[in-house]
Amino acid sequence: MAFLILAGAALVVVVVGLWATGHAVHTTAAMPDQIVVDVHEAIEFCAQALIDEHTGQLSYDDLRRLLRLHLEWIQAYHWSPASSDSTPIVFEQFDAVSYVMERITVTGVEATEAQVAAVIQAHSDYLQVMGAIHIEDPVDVEADLKEMPLLSSGADIAAQIEESGPNLSTDSTEDNQDSDG
Repeated sequence: MAFLILAGAALVVVVVGLWATGHAVHTTAAMPDQIVVDVHEAIEFCAQALIDEHTGQLSYDDLRRLLRLHLEWIQAYHWSPASSDSTPIVFEQFDAVSYVMERITVTGVEATEAQVAAVIQAHSDYLQVMGAIHIEDPVDVEADLKEMPLLSSGADIAAQIEESGPNLSTDSTEDNQDSDG
């Protein structure tokens, strides 16, 4: 009798262990591939991609700092996990250049805007080659943006709200009039 209880307990332990292992494997398999960016490889790639005019003026240490600032900008402002439900963020290349230009004073790098733009372009190319980011064809992006209405002023926003449904701003205006009068 004790043998049957021990055999049953061992069977339960094995089944629970197999289930837990299977669940962990399934969860890990569903995760996106992890891409490891090698800093030294990124610096080498970018140094080779830059024109001689820029590589003659930027040291490897300067390049490393500029790449770190570009990654800081990407992480802080633009990227979310692939499983996220958030809408894609559209940004212009000059946003990164202006951010890095503001931050290079802190890091002590002396670089011109043209050098920073070239480094950011080379770094973006490296990240795309590695599969860390996906940058769509600019022609397709331009076509998509032409189809989307861009709102440039409050009047445009109000007109679009009126077209799409009830104007929520009138409700708050009526509430303000009731409290004033």
